Amino acid sequence: MSQEKRSLFLRESSGLVREVSPWASMSATFGLVTGGVPILIISWLFTAPGANWVLAFLLALPPTLGMAFLFYIAGVSMPRAGGDYVFNSRAVHPVVGFVNYWGLFIGFALSLGYYSYLAAQWFAYLFSGIGLAYSNQYFLNIGNFLGTTEAEVILGTIVVIISTALAMIPRFQWKFVLWGGIISLLSSIIMFVALAQISPSQFALALSKNVGIPNAYSEVIQDAESKGLTFYPTLYASFLALPVIWYYYTWYNLPASWSGEMKRPKMNVLYSIILAILIISAYYILIVYFSEKAFGASFLTSWSYISYNGINDTVYNTLSNIGDFIPYFAFIVNHSLPLFIIMFIALWLPNFYSNPPLVVALVRYLFAWSFDRVMPSWLADVNDRFKSPLKATILVGILGEIGVLLYAFNTPVAIVDTTVVFEIGYAIFAISTALMPFVRKDLYKRAVQHKWNIAGIPVISIIGFAVFGFLMWVLALTWNNPVLLPVNFVTILSLGIIYGAGVLIYVTGYLLNRRNGIDLNLLFNEVPPE
Repeated sequence: MSQEKRSLFLRESSGLVREVSPWASMSATFGLVTGGVPILIISWLFTAPGANWVLAFLLALPPTLGMAFLFYIAGVSMPRAGGDYVFNSRAVHPVVGFVNYWGLFIGFALSLGYYSYLAAQWFAYLFSGIGLAYSNQYFLNIGNFLGTTEAEVILGTIVVIISTALAMIPRFQWKFVLWGGIISLLSSIIMFVALAQISPSQFALALSKNVGIPNAYSEVIQDAESKGLTFYPTLYASFLALPVIWYYYTWYNLPASWSGEMKRPKMNVLYSIILAILIISAYYILIVYFSEKAFGASFLTSWSYISYNGINDTVYNTLSNIGDFIPYFAFIVNHSLPLFIIMFIALWLPNFYSNPPLVVALVRYLFAWSFDRVMPSWLADVNDRFKSPLKATILVGILGEIGVLLYAFNTPVAIVDTTVVFEIGYAIFAISTALMPFVRKDLYKRAVQHKWNIAGIPVISIIGFAVFGFLMWVLALTWNNPVLLPVNFVTILSLGIIYGAGVLIYVTGYLLNRRNGIDLNLLFNEVPPE
C-alpha cells in the first residue's frame, strides 16, 4: 500500500495483537450461537406445532453452511478488526455495508442486554426448582426474589460489568472462553445421557406426583388444544419452523469480526465458522431429539403454547416459577440434585461465557468504523497496557446496560426487530458477496481468497444468490408473524429508525471527511492495514 493510500486510514497499523487461538475462537462461536437458545427452542415450539425438529434443523443446515462459507471467505480474505463488515463495505458500495452492519450492530447490542438479563433470570429457575422439588420455602423465596424485575436487572448489570471487564483483557478473556466451552461440552454430554434415561410415561407419572394433579400430563395437552393449539402435518410444520431455526443458527459471523487478532487466520476462521456450525447443528439436533424423547413432543409444544399465551392451566400455574426450564422436568424424574445443577450449567454457561466475545465483536465493529473514518477516531484508540480499545469497550458496556433496562421495562421495543434484522443483514451480505465479482472486479481479484468458478461463474456468486433467495423466502414467512415480527406502527418505526440512523451517520461522516479533504470513495477501494 502506498503512503498516499495509507494516509487515507486513521493510522498505518491497528495496534491490536494476534493472540486468539482456533480452539478459543471456536469455543466462542459455540457459546455465541447456542447461548440461551435451548430454552428458547422449548419456548417457541408452538410456532411450528407438529414439526419434526430434527428434520427442520437438517433442512436449515445447507443454506446455513452456504452463508457460513461466505463469512469464511470474508474472514480469510480480509482478516481485520470487523473483518466481515470490512468485506461487506467493499463488496458493492460502502453505504450498503455500513448501514447493513449498523443494523446488525444494534441487534447484537440489544442482544447483549437480553442475554445478560436471561443469564440472571435462570438463577430464579434454579432456586425455584430446588424449592418446588423439595417443598422448601427458603429456596422458593430465593427463587421468587431472583424472579423479580429488580433482582434480574441487578444480576443482569453484574453480568454486563463482568463481560465488559473481561473484554478489556483479551489474553485472559480468551482463556476464560476456551475453558467455558470445555466445561459446557462435558456438562452437555452428561445432560444428554440423563435425558436419554427418561421416557414420557415416566415423566407423566412424576409430573402428576409433583403437582398433585391426576393425569396432569394429558391435561396440559388438552388445555392447549382447547385454547387453539393445532398440530399441522409434519412436513409443512417442519418448513414453518425454518425462520426460528435460522435465528437459532445465527451469530456465526462474529469470529470474522476478530479475525485481525487470530493466530493462523485461515485455519482459525475455518474452525470457528464452518466446523463450529457442524458441531452446533449436531448439538441442536441432540437437544430436540432427547428432549422430545424424554418428555414428548406434544407435551412440550403444549407447554410452550400455554406459557407464551398466558393460558390458565392448573398444572402450568403450579410450576410457573420454572417456566420452560427443562432441567426441572428431568429433576422430578431422577431426583438427582447434582444432575439438575449440571444440566443448569450446561444450558446457562454458554449464555454467560459468550458475552465477553460479543462485547469484543461489537467493539471491533466500532473500531473498524473508526478506522474507515465514519466514526470518531477515539473509538480505535488501543491501550498500550491492555492491548485493547478500552474506550470503545466501555461504550459497548453502556449499550449492554441499556439493553438490560429495555428488556426489563420495555420488552416489545427491545425484541420486535431482532429476528428480521438478522434475516435482512445476512441477506444483504449474501447478495453483496454474490455481486462483488461483477461490480468490484479489481478488488475481487486482488483481495478475495479461493476464487473458484463453476462454468465460469464464481462460486461465491452461486452460493450468495442461492442463500439470498432462501432468506427472502424465510423473510416472507417471518413477515407479519404475530410471534416473530408483528407488523405494526412500532415495528415499522423502529426498523425505519435503525436503518435511517445508519444512513444519517454514514452521510455525516462522508461530508465531514470531504470537508477535511479525504475522499471516502478512495478509502473504500482499499483494505485497512493490519
